[in-house]
Amino acid sequence: APHVLDGLLRHRTSLRIEEHHTDTGGFTDHVFGLCALLGFRFAPRIRDLPDKRLLVPGDRDGWPALAPLIARKIRPELIEAAWPEVRRLVASIAAGGAAPSHILKRLAAFPRQSRLAAGLREVGHIERTLFILDWLRSPELRRRVQNGLNKGEARNALARAVFFNRLGQVRDRAHEDQHHRACGLNLLIAAIVLWNSRYLELAVGLLRERAH
Repeated sequence: APHVLDGLLRHRTSLRIEEHHTDTGGFTDHVFGLCALLGFRFAPRIRDLPDKRLLVPGDRDGWPALAPLIARKIRPELIEAAWPEVRRLVASIAAGGAAPSHILKRLAAFPRQSRLAAGLREVGHIERTLFILDWLRSPELRRRVQNGLNKGEARNALARAVFFNRLGQVRDRAHEDQHHRACGLNLLIAAIVLWNSRYLELAVGLLRERAH
């Protein structure tokens, strides 16, 4: 989970990412909060979704249909107290001042009574509540997330199949050598994906012409 924002902010491509899919291991309330504040739609597949509870504005009696799912009401005072620090944190991450994963690990290590950690966690609780409500009512969202995760798993399977050198293990000790090996693997995977995308499209077009 701490490395989700590293990929979103430091992918060094021209892609404009709007929505990010991840499995249960990739989400925390801090990630939910920071993704929303940085302009990303965070859409994880949460394994223990039935155990998650919602936050609502005001008293839970005002939401009778959701009563079994409600944990408590929103605490805006936590966000207001930490808002200047939250804004500085978001600006620092957006400017590239520090790796988001490093900041998130530091936040996770803060005491729960820390004002910044509590405020950002409350933002994350709200964003998680909104996402769960969308998930429950939108089959399209559930399909989109599942399709996105399937693409990721297919890419990982391809990487495991291609990376057979040294029994698929990175044994280089120097960080630079590890980086070069990973970049080489990514380049090879990109070449395979490009070849498949280009020539499979031509093959499908040829089959359609023959069918007509």
